[in-house]
Amino acid sequence: MRQRIQVGFGLLAILAAGMTVYAAWPAALPPGEPEHEDGNYSETPLTAQQIHDLVNQAVENQRRNDLLLHQYARTEHSVFHGNGKEPDRDLFSRVIPAGDGIIRVELQRDGKTSDAAYLEQQWHGAAQALLAEANGRDPHIPNFYETARHMHERADMVRAIGKAFIFRWAGRVSVNGRPAVKLTFTPDPTYRSSARYAVLYAHSSGTAWVDESSAQLIRADAQLTDDVSWGAGLIAKLYRGGQFSFEQREVEPNLWMPSRYGYDFDGRKFLFSLNIHERMEYSEYARVGPPEEAIAVLRREHPSIFANKN
Repeated sequence: MRQRIQVGFGLLAILAAGMTVYAAWPAALPPGEPEHEDGNYSETPLTAQQIHDLVNQAVENQRRNDLLLHQYARTEHSVFHGNGKEPDRDLFSRVIPAGDGIIRVELQRDGKTSDAAYLEQQWHGAAQALLAEANGRDPHIPNFYETARHMHERADMVRAIGKAFIFRWAGRVSVNGRPAVKLTFTPDPTYRSSARYAVLYAHSSGTAWVDESSAQLIRADAQLTDDVSWGAGLIAKLYRGGQFSFEQREVEPNLWMPSRYGYDFDGRKFLFSLNIHERMEYSEYARVGPPEEAIAVLRREHPSIFANKN
């Protein structure tokens, strides 16, 4: 359920462009300050056709960003607030893409740095997973997360964005010295789809900020306007008022990657309460390429894990 919400609202955050500690990332917007008056830009509204074209171009940009994300390692800081049954946790991990999945190497948990032996064990597992992926084998190792199915679902959701929502002009603002278009979005009542994510789209609205020169998403905020149910509420339900926020930043020329996700949802799954309150921040992006190239990167950075092992 948590993964589906992340996939669903991860795409909802990309509406105009197409998963508790906050940080003001370079080229990203500080929470609560999505616009700055540090420049003088035209207030002439975009026409409906121009908005349509901007959304279409931004969706294509996001599809490209999503594809390339699976060639970039990054550092993930995840802060999860539990509900009594599941404890709070504060994790720093290095995320390594590995073909149809990702590998998380835990660097720090709740303020305590992972010891050297545990780190070496994890890096060795990462190398084994990359070797398996490069040779077409199933990588059965801890901390390997298969993402292929969610990648396909995410791609489908990106393609549906232009049809599922109505975008409206909300102004032009300056963000980090660059003009950004501010758009609001609401569900298009004529949109029909049997896809699982459609129910999220039909009960969500929000605001997005798009870099006007590059048609790349800077930030989006979304919220549930109604309760959302699966299986007539017998399987799961998310309560009205749940919120999601997302930010991106440029990591290379014309390549934008996530810098922050925020989830705040309450509901239930079957007969049990469901609480999702999490912040994830991403930094230190570095291209490692597909598995066969990433192996060489790990070999250079962590030569000891290959000694007498591969």
